[in-house]
Amino acid sequence: MTRILFLQDVPYDYIGVMQMSANLKKAGHECDALIWEKEKDFWTEFKEINPEVVCFSVISGWHKTSLQKAKEIKERYPEVVIVFGGTHPTYFPEVLNEEPVDVICRGEGDISIVELINNLEKGKDITKIKDLWVKKDGKIYKNELRDLVEDLDSLPFMDREIYYKRYKFLRDIPTKRFMTGRGCVANCTFCYNPTIKKMYKGKGQFVRKRSPQSMIDEIKMVKEKYPLKNVRFSDDTFATHSEWVLEFMEMYKREINLPFSILARGNELLSEDVLKALKEGGCDNIAWGIESGDEEYRKKVLHKFLNDDQIREAGKLLKKYKIKFSTYNMFGMPGETLEQAWNTIKINAQIKPDYPFSTVFQPYPATELKEYAQKTGVLDESFDVNNIGMMHDGSYNPIKLKNKNEIINLQNFFWVLVRFPKSKYLIQPLIGMKPNKLFNYVEKFSSGWVKFNLFGADIRHSLILALGLRKKL
Repeated sequence: MTRILFLQDVPYDYIGVMQMSANLKKAGHECDALIWEKEKDFWTEFKEINPEVVCFSVISGWHKTSLQKAKEIKERYPEVVIVFGGTHPTYFPEVLNEEPVDVICRGEGDISIVELINNLEKGKDITKIKDLWVKKDGKIYKNELRDLVEDLDSLPFMDREIYYKRYKFLRDIPTKRFMTGRGCVANCTFCYNPTIKKMYKGKGQFVRKRSPQSMIDEIKMVKEKYPLKNVRFSDDTFATHSEWVLEFMEMYKREINLPFSILARGNELLSEDVLKALKEGGCDNIAWGIESGDEEYRKKVLHKFLNDDQIREAGKLLKKYKIKFSTYNMFGMPGETLEQAWNTIKINAQIKPDYPFSTVFQPYPATELKEYAQKTGVLDESFDVNNIGMMHDGSYNPIKLKNKNEIINLQNFFWVLVRFPKSKYLIQPLIGMKPNKLFNYVEKFSSGWVKFNLFGADIRHSLILALGLRKKL
């Protein structure tokens, strides 16, 4: 039995960590998790756990804090194996060149992490394990991705206890997240999805679903063991397979009967059969992306093939079935004009989302939209992953735009303008001003209100998360 510690700084229960822990525990290993921002005496806790392997789930933009903590661990405990997994090493494997990192896992690591720990325990070679890049004796061993896990039912249920046994505030949150599948059918240019699809080409079905019965069994188990009043399905697109949705909703209503929320694509909301089933099943919120209110830009640049009429029809049907909904939108994208930014506000105001949400665009490396920004000259060629900002508001946006101040200010006032369209006459004279703290406070208040309602977090956890992020930044 090997002792594995998952480390993070944000007070949040990561789905990836819970799944990897479940895989490892099934194989007979011991797993623990520490949120170092929440520990009064981190090094005492670390010593008590005495891990042989420390794993970080790393997100680009936040990777520097993980590297710093890994460095501190290596200085004190040089024999500990440091493993980086998650989106950052998947798309930026060069992070293995950083001194404290011993191993990175690219892509889905369900099988690879178990094989790694088993081999370490038995003193076997770890340099030939698929999905892993390994640094050993000054040399880097790069292994190909293994085939995708197509039978998701074969995986154990997420190990929530890895967080809940130590962090009661996470255990007591009444909304808990579940995954009914993996993969997304869309190819939006601002997302990593097209990149990961290319990486896994020829390695199995990319979009996969668990069986309805498997999902029901997991939710029942969580409902029996922990506080659970609301279910949040965190799949990129919950309603891709309509037949699956209809079957699952019938079972969910009968056996679970709790309110739930989902993420969906706009065109999935045009089926009345699906919306009716979701409403009868207990769906109380659907979040979906519009991104840009300009139809041509949305299609040609973002590759989001949803026209204005479909957006309006989706909004109409959601209102008909009395399902609350939120929309995702972006400002400050490459080549975006002030008129296009106003169009984003206009179409949202027309469909009246309950929780309109917006961010300022960040050009993530390894995405097509970042490449487009550099090709069109609105993003410096030197921009790379280490330039990514941590926040998605007007405090950071490297895109060169005409009317940039106005566009950033529109994002600050987005929620107000959508919920109260007549406020345009008061706000329009202000948008030409330089973005300032007051405007930013308006955005933070409105986005905080949306997140509070959208994610179903209780007030206590919201404050814990907010204070933790403020201290970090």
